[in-house]
Amino acid sequence: MIRFPQLESLGVAVAAFSEKSDGNCGLRGVSNAAGVLASRRAVCRACGADEGRLVCAQQVHSPNVAWVTADNAGAGATVWETGLDATDGLLTQELGLPLGILVADCVPLYIVDPRRRVAGLAHAGREGTRADIAGRAVAELVLTAGANPDDLVALIGPSAGPCCYEVSPEIAAGFAEAGLPVRGRRLDLWEANVQQLADAGVPRNQIAVVGACTICDGRFYSYRAGDTTERNLAVLML
Repeated sequence: MIRFPQLESLGVAVAAFSEKSDGNCGLRGVSNAAGVLASRRAVCRACGADEGRLVCAQQVHSPNVAWVTADNAGAGATVWETGLDATDGLLTQELGLPLGILVADCVPLYIVDPRRRVAGLAHAGREGTRADIAGRAVAELVLTAGANPDDLVALIGPSAGPCCYEVSPEIAAGFAEAGLPVRGRRLDLWEANVQQLADAGVPRNQIAVVGACTICDGRFYSYRAGDTTERNLAVLML
């Protein structure tokens, strides 16, 4: 598991991301649910989070974000179907409530407002990025929590990098037409999310990109590299 001191130094209790060595954390479509739950439990305990209160979503590659309160504690923690329905971004002001996003090449996007003690964790895959889930999350933090974009700090975690994320000519052309960065047939989800965060008002010098490509790095599960049901777990807790 890797930790992100860029966020934890701001007072965030947990900003972490699991590795292959931590085991598969994805419940959907697996035959060994007990093994997944053991991996989730180990990851949460290693970073000081209560696995029984972990909140996860039924991710559908959408720009949908949802506010999470103590009433949602445990949603999706042990059964995928109990996760927040059709949601790809989780926002909270609740201290001690761990948010979880499952990825295997898609971008785990962490957003924190250290002044107002509010945070968000989003699943920004190809479709979610094109639909600007980053901008949607920032807008919700501003509208509902009164966040000032100038105070927001964001981090783009391990995910498919521009070095490896090659798509069809049609998909690449669609991204380019949408004004998103493309290198030939390779999408740059990292820079795309940086651009969208900046467009939403987050200062560029407060946006960090980890720069670890899940496809070629080797430390993480990668759908493109053949891990069809295995998932890495991103955790964020105030």
